[in-house]
Amino acid sequence: MIKLIIFDHDMTIVDSSYALMASFNYVAEHEGLPKVSRELTMEYIATPMPTFCEGLLGEYRPEWVKIFREGMAKFERDLIKPFEDTIPTLTRLRDMGIKLAVVSNREAPRATLERTGLDKYFDEIVGASEPYGRLPYKPNPAMVNELLKHMKFSPEESLYVGDADLDILTAIGANVRGVGITKGNFTAKDFSMLGAWKSIDSLSELIEIVKQDAVR
Repeated sequence: MIKLIIFDHDMTIVDSSYALMASFNYVAEHEGLPKVSRELTMEYIATPMPTFCEGLLGEYRPEWVKIFREGMAKFERDLIKPFEDTIPTLTRLRDMGIKLAVVSNREAPRATLERTGLDKYFDEIVGASEPYGRLPYKPNPAMVNELLKHMKFSPEESLYVGDADLDILTAIGANVRGVGITKGNFTAKDFSMLGAWKSIDSLSELIEIVKQDAVR
């Protein structure tokens, strides 16, 4: 029976595409490069920073990472928003007695969740440097493994929901069921090929998944 649902952050429970676009345009302006569009940004969502830079800016320079982070610090407060189905779904799942958590490759995701008002829906929020100290980034399953240990849930009782290949690979590595959500740059077919347990188009589909699992 599903007792715990773990969520990725960006492009899973929040739309961060506009903040990413603005941050890359911050780099572009700093370097005198052409601006990028949201459509182009979406093509490279969830890719490594070098690939993201090459796709949007034409090349990658390590010094651009600092400029990009400056941009995110400026823009994410106003531009990162929960998806329309996020709060209703989280509310319903909590009412059903499901524990909820976030595992993100962000260093400190709690601050961003507090700014969007989503922190109160989660029983635990885990990033690469909080609250358990420095842990490897996904797709290494260490963050999920630590979360399960601290929350005292088994992998069989848990789901991991994310929008990218690294989320499904993280789930597989932690022996939890992986659910891919098609709000980023991966399709249901992509998730199936990666070994996802299920794929969904909307977070609200999790409610029926939990109900069906309870009567198996």
